[in-house]
Amino acid sequence: MTGRTRAGGFTLLEIAVAMAIVGIGMVACMQVFSGSLQLQGRASRQTRAVMRARTEMDKIVFDPPKKLQIENTSPEGFHTRVTVRAAKVPDEVPAPPDDTEIEEDELPRYVQVDVEWEDGRGSKTYTLKTLALRVDKEELGKEEENDN
Repeated sequence: MTGRTRAGGFTLLEIAVAMAIVGIGMVACMQVFSGSLQLQGRASRQTRAVMRARTEMDKIVFDPPKKLQIENTSPEGFHTRVTVRAAKVPDEVPAPPDDTEIEEDELPRYVQVDVEWEDGRGSKTYTLKTLALRVDKEELGKEEENDN
């Protein structure tokens, strides 16, 4: 009997199966990486929208005008809408007793900032709301002088 000895190494079929497994693994890794990049991009845009809303709110909250309605769009595609008006009872302002009259200047201001932007999944909106008191700077200066 003649004995055949098998040469060492891998068969073509074994190499093909190993390559298929490695290929599937690489495709899965690429999809996870691509998805994480998309999530990072969306989170970055949302962070920029929040910062834009906070900037607009900070501009107004320390000295709110009597009434204001502004809309603008940034080069980045953020549409900003700022609303300032006298607060009303539904805005969490307690109603005065019937015999008390409050001038509109003495009411807190309702301030709302909306930032809207387009995302890969549609339109997104971030809203900030607050109540701010108008401070008469001349009266404030008189009070400081009287304290001294």
